[in-house]
Amino acid sequence: MFRVRFPSRVVLFFCTGVALILCSSCISFRSEMEGTYNPDTPKNIPLVPATVFFHFTHLEQEKGFDVVPKIVAPRRGFRDIFGESMKQFSNIKSFATFTDSDNDIDNVERRTYRDSLKTSNDFTIHVTFKRENSFAKHVLATIFVWGLLDIIPIGYSWDYIVNVDVCNSSGMVIKSYSRTSVLSTWHNFVFLFVYPFLPSEVKIEEIYLESMQNIFKQIEAESVLMK
Repeated sequence: MFRVRFPSRVVLFFCTGVALILCSSCISFRSEMEGTYNPDTPKNIPLVPATVFFHFTHLEQEKGFDVVPKIVAPRRGFRDIFGESMKQFSNIKSFATFTDSDNDIDNVERRTYRDSLKTSNDFTIHVTFKRENSFAKHVLATIFVWGLLDIIPIGYSWDYIVNVDVCNSSGMVIKSYSRTSVLSTWHNFVFLFVYPFLPSEVKIEEIYLESMQNIFKQIEAESVLMK
């Protein structure tokens, strides 16, 4: 039987490379949020209690791979993030929520229910979370990680865009807001010991929380939910 024997140094190098990749970890950093609202003097105008419908849309798009953004499920812990952000409002008497699903186009009952919530509440706050990246850059980063045996740190990024439209019960847009943040993630085997202090999960949660809190704070300060 014909056998191929590799030099022990080659085998050792290969095993070491595989071990480094398997032990690879990552750390994440986030940019400052663009469009932040920082009022000089907060307004204290008493507002009449209002009913509000919160409509959530979560999107993801890998540019170069996805032609259009895809509807995805909310991230883990989103309800807690929303509950904390709600503390920015002072005049919400009652509220309803609806989260878009990728099969809503085939579900007449859900679409009808969503539309009824828009007309039965004083205001609709439509919050759209969009997460996008460059598919080509992510693929190249993966190739470099494996090709260089994870010796050199390789990074890529995701853009997080939060858009909010406030509408009245007639469907007319009263105000629009936008916040943008960038999350950069770096891969390398040495980050295995740093990861517990800089995980991407906590940075993403910070982006969601700060974006919603800041926009809701601006809506409150500008008395947008005034009947």
